[in-house]
Amino acid sequence: MKTLNLWVNGEGWKPFEYNELKDIQAEFDKRGISIGDQASIGRKASIGWKASIGDQASIGREASIGDQASIGWKASIGDQASIGYEASIGWKASIGDQASIGDQASIGREASIGYEASIGWKASIGDQASIGDQASILKSLFITGTKHPINFYGTGIIHIGCYKNTIEWWEKNYKQIGEKEQYSEAQIEEYFNYIQMCKMLK
Repeated sequence: MKTLNLWVNGEGWKPFEYNELKDIQAEFDKRGISIGDQASIGRKASIGWKASIGDQASIGREASIGDQASIGWKASIGDQASIGYEASIGWKASIGDQASIGDQASIGREASIGYEASIGWKASIGDQASIGDQASILKSLFITGTKHPINFYGTGIIHIGCYKNTIEWWEKNYKQIGEKEQYSEAQIEEYFNYIQMCKMLK
């Protein structure tokens, strides 16, 4: 027999026992919770109101999923991890054990968030980004740009397209990379300005 914690008005979090998730489907329906096909939810996990768990997603033991949070297809949430209110976890993203994702934060597709890492309120982590163990991300910057997207998480590392390196490296190599990727002179100048913007936010 497994146990899942669901919120009960006037009582707080209450454990519900089940063998298969369908055994407590009526409780999910009452709360507007959506659980996808072949999703896996660990013992003593907590699922908030109107949360959405995608197909084949995995929720770890004692993990907490906030109200109206969205967990994508095949995403993995570690044991005792915490996903905030209205947070969005992209498909195939991986959230490490005891990691904390803030309210309304957005984690991109196939991104990886390490063990005990902390992602702040409304922070945005891009697709395929990698945040290491015990890292703390309190501010982030995402710019679409005219050529490739730019991601900066306040750690001194800038992601531009498929390239990832330090601010210092980008200051020395931005022009060479821009020419290699067939940027126009105007675009090279544009992306240099983005690099300087990230440097100011560091």
